[in-house]
Amino acid sequence: MHWANLIGKWQKLRRLQRDRGWAGLLDFLRTRLRRQLGQGFAYRRWRAQRRWTPAAIARARAEIATWPTPPLISVLVPVYNVESRWLERAIRSVQAQIYPHWQLCIADDASTQPGVRSQLERLQAADPRLQVTFRAENGGIAAASNSALALATGAYIALLDHDDELAIDALYAIAQHLRQHPETDLIYSDEDCIDARGRRQRPQFKPDWSPDFLHSQMYLCHLSVYRTALVRDLGGFRSEYDGAQDYDLALRVTEKTPRIQHLPQVLYHWRQLPTSSAAGLAAKPWAFARGREALAAMLARAGDRGRVEMTEFPGVFRVRRALRGQPLVSIVIPSAGKTVLEGANSICLLARCLASIQTLSTYRHFEILVVDGYDIPEAVLANLPVAVRLVRDRQPFNFSRRINLGVAQAQGEMLLLLNDDTEVRTPDWLEALLEFAQLPAVGAVGAKLLFPDGKLQHTGVVLVHDLHPMHAFYGFPGAYPGYGCSNVATRNYLAVTGACLMLRRALFIELGGLDEAFPLNYNDVDLCLKAHQAGYRNLVVPYAELSHWGSASRDNAEVAPVERERLQAKWASYWQQLGGVDPYYNPNFNLESPNFEL
Repeated sequence: MHWANLIGKWQKLRRLQRDRGWAGLLDFLRTRLRRQLGQGFAYRRWRAQRRWTPAAIARARAEIATWPTPPLISVLVPVYNVESRWLERAIRSVQAQIYPHWQLCIADDASTQPGVRSQLERLQAADPRLQVTFRAENGGIAAASNSALALATGAYIALLDHDDELAIDALYAIAQHLRQHPETDLIYSDEDCIDARGRRQRPQFKPDWSPDFLHSQMYLCHLSVYRTALVRDLGGFRSEYDGAQDYDLALRVTEKTPRIQHLPQVLYHWRQLPTSSAAGLAAKPWAFARGREALAAMLARAGDRGRVEMTEFPGVFRVRRALRGQPLVSIVIPSAGKTVLEGANSICLLARCLASIQTLSTYRHFEILVVDGYDIPEAVLANLPVAVRLVRDRQPFNFSRRINLGVAQAQGEMLLLLNDDTEVRTPDWLEALLEFAQLPAVGAVGAKLLFPDGKLQHTGVVLVHDLHPMHAFYGFPGAYPGYGCSNVATRNYLAVTGACLMLRRALFIELGGLDEAFPLNYNDVDLCLKAHQAGYRNLVVPYAELSHWGSASRDNAEVAPVERERLQAKWASYWQQLGGVDPYYNPNFNLESPNFEL
């Protein structure tokens, strides 16, 4: 392992021990080890079930032979001082493709290592599909990629690093998709790592197109395939972002086209060597500085005066979008006036929630509307802050109706739906939610919620088998970063919890508010599905963090199955339009679990 990775991991463990104590650290390590061992075995089994047999290869090639106009795919490979055996394997992986209609475009960036040129000349002489150009002077990976791009004659380009490998069916899967969806401008696939001994591990199963996740990290990565004309129109690769030139390209392309498709197949094997990014993300810290600059340029193109911050997780960025003015946030809190015992103390949940908002929040332009059923204790009512407005409801408790009543009295441009059994943990929580909720294309924005013992309660809602909403990583250690850093990066989800949910008031009204047929459960999921169906994207911002006692204010266990059946019946048709899977949860995962596991 690269020394920078070791230092980074040690520093993270020290911070975790300081913040969570020895018990929290041990819980975190047990969880990580258990998942790594279990998922390693599961991935070996998964691969064994998907091996290409000679008969299957023959059938695929026979099918390809019937295609009247198979698309030509140009594979771009920038080369510089690569070890001979890895270059050989990279090229052989293209030559071994099931799909024969490809062109290999190689640009050597003035390698100084003996043998690179002669090896490329030998391989080119043996196969006319290899086009090689030798640059007179070293210009960096973007310049070399542009030289390879200049050789391309295919309508699409696929990007391959000089020491990686394509899966045998990579170009076949791409070509199949292009035949069915010729309008596609960008395709990306799942991937895994391959070590020096050829062992495959650490798969990355990705979500479907997730703009906000891309603005947190370069999750598209490998294999990425672009429409050639679009890349050329954008000027190709840019040298000022060397090390993150692929990230910069992905950001610029996705600004220009919505025609982006994800293939949930492992089509790329990323070579895991001591000095490669695949071995550990801290191996090339300079590349992350370029990634930060690429994101800053993305903000500038959008006219956003925000900023981009590094996080403690290499390759994960926090995009801080500039607030558009100081919109009034209406915080709507339905309350049943519940009091709980903590040790020898009697605690009013609402009073604690309000105190945390008033004392911790750095964003001060808000109003608070508490909607109650005449059951809040008089002592609490007498001590309500002046800024709190009370909305009364004489009907039996219905979360949806009480939210709708509160919204009808709200004056803010932005709404925050909030449970009374929550407590603010991060002072800039409102700003973190506002940064995204203000965007016209965004629907519901959720927060990271922790149980009082520090375990995860909410980092996003996954709809698993048969449209069953479940919280991702429920009960995991609070410091657990998730799958592909999903718990520590702003990420798109199909739904978020209504325990802390922000959206624009105009959008809430456009969507018809909360459906009062869901008095306690799934009204939030229903709202998020309405937003998604209308073309808005929902997301979780993990930098807005609250404690959540988790239904401490209500006892609703007996009604949840009824409401779940109601949700499934209401959304059955749309669920089928989505293919029966959550687009932000890879279909290769176990669809009975929300924990991103095989």
